[in-house]
Amino acid sequence: MTNTNELIGSPNFLAYKFSFETESVEFLPVESNEISRVSALKLEYIDPGRRLISVPLADMTGLLDSSNRTLQDNPPRFIFHTAFCASTFLSRCLDVEGYVTALREPQLLLDAANAKRLQWRSRTTGLDYRQLARLALLLLQKHARPSEKLLIKPINSVNNIASELLQITARAKSLMLYTDARNFLLSTLRKGEAGKHVARAMFDLLRCDFPHLSKLSLSAVINMTDWNVIMTLWRLQIEQAEFLLRTHAGNGLMASVYGEKLARDTAGALQAANRFLDLGIPESRIDDIAQSDRRFEDAKVSGQAFSLEKRTQRYQKIEQFYGEELEQIFKWMCRNNPAVQIYPNLSGTLY
Repeated sequence: MTNTNELIGSPNFLAYKFSFETESVEFLPVESNEISRVSALKLEYIDPGRRLISVPLADMTGLLDSSNRTLQDNPPRFIFHTAFCASTFLSRCLDVEGYVTALREPQLLLDAANAKRLQWRSRTTGLDYRQLARLALLLLQKHARPSEKLLIKPINSVNNIASELLQITARAKSLMLYTDARNFLLSTLRKGEAGKHVARAMFDLLRCDFPHLSKLSLSAVINMTDWNVIMTLWRLQIEQAEFLLRTHAGNGLMASVYGEKLARDTAGALQAANRFLDLGIPESRIDDIAQSDRRFEDAKVSGQAFSLEKRTQRYQKIEQFYGEELEQIFKWMCRNNPAVQIYPNLSGTLY
């Protein structure tokens, strides 16, 4: 029988999710190789049949004691992003045993982000949404060995609590990966109907962070075309990212990376990221990673090859298929938002 202290403290148990209904944290038994293997810490990727173990939230409030300096002494680093911009690839390249353990898209942080959107308050403890982000980081920190840095790549929907995460860790550094409107649109369309569905789900969540869009009626959202949703989603993420960069880049805690620069100059981008995030990975290891099989594999689909040439060819086919419709949607976005740029250059450029 596993006791609560082991669940909370052992890296063999991932604090998987907050249950708002039962006011508990559900833990998932894991092996370290499973964490490094998956592109996202989702049950269906790890083992859909594995049983979760529930621990009441009240049993973990002691972790939040102000004397707990775990996050200050070895703060986690973050890779924030605007989706479809090679953030999974970056996190895999910087996941180097002995130096860095990377967690990709932990559900626990998304739950903390949604708690803020819901202005959640506990019925059984004195906690509310403002404490959940810190509790999540404390529960995730154990997955890095004492000599390692923890690198977290949240899902893009966590950007609404990025400032809180940086404030919690005091001196933690982060990157903001982003892409341009054309690449975002083509990447979404390449995924077919599934990609459009994901974009709508992202938009429905992200619009909660913008007061003028949070009150949109269901009929108004339904009447938005797929094109409208995809481009509005991209624009909102860019606005959110730029706000975060203007807030945190000046104090040296955040820098921006254009995803295409990472794809085309992998070695240069990895070296710059390693230095900025203070990860301590030897430069020779970074150079080896930039030339390894990892550079030519799909970061999300195991065993599938990736090349810029093949991606360019796929994108060209999509552009030929849709033709003038693509240009019209860009004109629509710029007409309705004159300040927007199809190819933005966000603040705080890394290199």
